[in-house]
Amino acid sequence: MEKATLNRFFLNQSDSFERLRVIDWMLNPINDFTLKAWMRENWELLSEYDTSVEPDIDKIWFKLQESIKKEIASTVHSNPTNSSPKNSLTRKIFLYSSAAAAVFIFVIGGYFLLKMTNSNNHDDNLIAYGKNVIVEENNTSVNKLIRLEDGTTITLNPHSIFYYPTHFINGKREVALKGNAFFQVAKNPEKPFFVYANNVVTKVLGTSFTILTNPNTKEVSVSVHTGRVQVFEKNSASQSAFNEKVLTSNGVIVTANQEAIYSNKKNDFQTTLIPVPLPLPNVKEKEKTFEFERANLLDVISKIQQVYGVEIVLENENFNKCIFSGELNSENLFEKLDIICTAINATYEVSGTKVLVKGKGCN
Repeated sequence: MEKATLNRFFLNQSDSFERLRVIDWMLNPINDFTLKAWMRENWELLSEYDTSVEPDIDKIWFKLQESIKKEIASTVHSNPTNSSPKNSLTRKIFLYSSAAAAVFIFVIGGYFLLKMTNSNNHDDNLIAYGKNVIVEENNTSVNKLIRLEDGTTITLNPHSIFYYPTHFINGKREVALKGNAFFQVAKNPEKPFFVYANNVVTKVLGTSFTILTNPNTKEVSVSVHTGRVQVFEKNSASQSAFNEKVLTSNGVIVTANQEAIYSNKKNDFQTTLIPVPLPLPNVKEKEKTFEFERANLLDVISKIQQVYGVEIVLENENFNKCIFSGELNSENLFEKLDIICTAINATYEVSGTKVLVKGKGCN
């Protein structure tokens, strides 16, 4: 019996014919072991968070069988043959529908429905912390600030959920996210910080970044504002050691003003620049002045690269002959490039995490 079918049955989501098939299967003793295994597995979905009661699966299964048989017998007794449906299949559905209802009531009064429906209130990636997981849900229309024990702050966007332990363990700082949030991670080289979001794991030592998740496409984007992060697929990140081989084969490094976008359909990452790159935090204020008087284009480009940490590639060597004059203090990175390219009759495009300036150059 497929797990999905059993899940639907115990959640009372099966149609009449599927309920008939499941009840038939459940009443066959040969399937006892498989069903008990399913029950034990679904109990443990929540037992990590509530270990106060250990399940006696044999006892639960015995009571469940007794409930089914009793309900069928009761239905037959209260509905004589001459008043019940004559078609044997229809009659069987009629009887087993009552049994299915009994199972559903048993489940609600017992264990599994509660455990399965509440499992979304936790995150499987933090299962090692047991019941010591705090769930912060932002149901408001404004951002919510969360501060962790290590000094890390999270700005949780509306309609997002954040999971974190009361205390970090095992030399790691692990949290999980459903939705969107901005992270300002406190530096601690000895305790790397991991964020689990859909199929993506972000590993940092101390930096600031934004994670956006799409609940429909499962796409995840990680935008770095300061420092650098390592971004992995979840199956890669589950390995005990993050080494360079794992990094190069299954993940990417993202630095300031870059973002990695994970496609759930393709199971891969694309890296590009964030929509509005900002000056690097270690750049002094006086170095952010962009005022040029007949400056060589190479010097102008070098200054922009130094302030924003973005690589700019000149396609044509003739750009070395270009001269630029102007003030670019109030413009963002791409606005600066728009003005420069207009002045030298060129264009630019973002290619991955680089900017490519194209044109004939200057004579």
